[in-house]
Formats: sequence, C-alpha cells, structure tokens
Amino acid sequence: MFLSKFFTGRPVLVTLAIVIVAVMIGVLVAFEPVTRSFVAQDTTCLTCHEDSEYNAASTVLWDGFKPLTRPHKATPEGGQATCVSCHVPEGMLGSAYFYTHVLTLTDFFGRVHEPIADRQQAPWVPPVARRAFVARDGFLENDSSPCRSCHIEAEIKPKRKRGQKAHKNALKNKETCITCHDNLVHREVPPRDEFLKDAGTKGG
Repeated sequence: MFLSKFFTGRPVLVTLAIVIVAVMIGVLVAFEPVTRSFVAQDTTCLTCHEDSEYNAASTVLWDGFKPLTRPHKATPEGGQATCVSCHVPEGMLGSAYFYTHVLTLTDFFGRVHEPIADRQQAPWVPPVARRAFVARDGFLENDSSPCRSCHIEAEIKPKRKRGQKAHKNALKNKETCITCHDNLVHREVPPRDEFLKDAGTKGG
C-alpha cells in the first residue's frame, strides 16, 4: 500500500531512478557479507587450488603423510579459519579482489599446464612458492589485516619465553604478523630475501 502511494503520480523516469538507486544501495550493503559468507567458500577456492595442497582435511595425502596444509583455529576456543579468513581482506576492495582473482584463473591454468619454458629459466620458482610469495607480499602490504580480524596483538600471551620476547619486540617496533609467521599453515616455503628486507623495513 505504501509503495503504491509512493510511486503514484511520479514520472516514470523518477520512479525508475529511485528503484535503480535502491537496488544499487542494496547491492553495496550486501556485497561484502554475501561474498564472505556464501560465495568465497573453501569449495570455491579448491576448484582451482589443489585439494591435496591446500585442504587441511584432505584425504588425498602426499606419499601417505599428513596434508601439507595444517588446521588453523581462528580463536583459542575454536572456530576453524577458512580460506577467506586469511586471504580476503575485510572491506569492499577485499571482496572485489576475490572476484578478480577468480576471473584471472591463474592458479587453474598454472596447475593444468605449466609452461616448460618456465622451468628452463633461471632461477626457476615452483608455482607453490610463487603463490606463497604473492600472498606474503599482500599480507605485508595490508599490515596483516586478515590476522587482526581474529587476533588482537596486544592480547596474545605466548607460553614460551621466546614468543613472549618476540611479541614484546613486535609491539615495540610495530612489526606486522607476517614478518615472523610466514610459514604458519601451508607447505613450508623459505622467504625471499626481498621479503625479509621489506619486512625489516616496515617493522623498523
């Protein structure tokens, strides 16, 4: 009843403009929560990223060993972190990045057919390492914002003396999480010299 009275007597173009604006506002408001909660599921990511490489619950094991990706609890009480928890920064731009990343299909094509010429170049960098380098650079650039969406640095209380000292220095020097926690979940990949240099620069 209200809508019929609201639109009655208004020019068609004005009515159409109001509807379009309302729809756009609705899309903008729902864009991030819908992306993070429904679209960017682990199953979506594992369509291109290999299950045995990136799924902590994978039943496809490497030579009978445990999965190469380890579970990571979002909080001490529980709550398993998902792909989007760490790899899609919060905010509109982070959600938009998810769609641009999917559309590029770089990981899919890299898995299906890795150019032989790449292996002949020196130095050759394996695809897994390349992906790790890109992810770490992103964390460094965003000041480890995905980590901070679950963890509050000032409230972290390491049990070991070494961890206590490291966190104390990190807070003092304003170092970011990825500076030290660069091999936390996925297959261990040694950090590049450039990353260590940038991490030291940003930490100092």
